[in-house]
Amino acid sequence: MKKYQTHLKPKTIFFLLLTFAVTNSFAAEDEKPYQVIDGKIDENTFEGWKAYRGGTCGQCHGGAAQGLLVSLGEKIDDKARFIKVVTKGNPGTPMPPFKRNTRVMDNLDNIYAYVKARSDGVLGIENLLKFPLGKK
Repeated sequence: MKKYQTHLKPKTIFFLLLTFAVTNSFAAEDEKPYQVIDGKIDENTFEGWKAYRGGTCGQCHGGAAQGLLVSLGEKIDDKARFIKVVTKGNPGTPMPPFKRNTRVMDNLDNIYAYVKARSDGVLGIENLLKFPLGKK
């Protein structure tokens, strides 16, 4: 049985593995948190829409994230920042923390999916009960 030797130094192997890990983490971030199935938005995103509307988000951001004070329909790509701002608030702005709002916290991923779908242009501003994809 032949022995195979590598000419790579441990540092090189480490950096190759690190590069692979970072590349895979970016690929995972590109995945959409919502799905369109048979012309309808998925159940989690629909639940996010309901929680958004029932969690007082719409008082400042508009009923469809179109913006009264701040529009959430603009490009949203950083889920970690979204979660941080929703849970801890945004100091120096009217955005309060929602970490004690169980409806918001229980549906945080779903709300993000809804807002991301709005941001990506998949959903319009219409009522999702009447228009499943939010578009007429």
